Amino acid sequence: MAVDVRHRTPHDRVPATHGRRAALPGRGGTGGAWGWLLQVVTGVALLVLVVVHLVAQHFVVDAPAGLRDHASVVAYLSSPVILVIEAAFLLAVTWHAMLGVRAILLDLGPRERGRRRITVGVSALGVATLGYGAWLLIALAT
Repeated sequence: MAVDVRHRTPHDRVPATHGRRAALPGRGGTGGAWGWLLQVVTGVALLVLVVVHLVAQHFVVDAPAGLRDHASVVAYLSSPVILVIEAAFLLAVTWHAMLGVRAILLDLGPRERGRRRITVGVSALGVATLGYGAWLLIALAT
């Protein structure tokens, strides 16, 4: 069975969007290939960093029920290596969460203006979260 494509116009192949921007192939509304790749990279980093964080914070501690008190947290964060690991954990979890929230909101199908507002809002929330987390880590480490 053959299909005659000689008389088709470019408009025959474009789906109707009813005022919304058509989804691009491979784009999926989550920010494209870079967004997906960063989501995967931060997800893998989280798998490693959450294990390191849980083991170091709760399983190798001489404290009741594996919970550190304030003094032992301050002593723990005084090590530069541990501070870098916890900062990387903060960065990975925040980045991963913000990409996920943005993807969920973009899946609702907002128009271009709404997409920009979502990106700006989620970015601002991520920067505020990282700022507060960095301030807290530095305050506890010093």
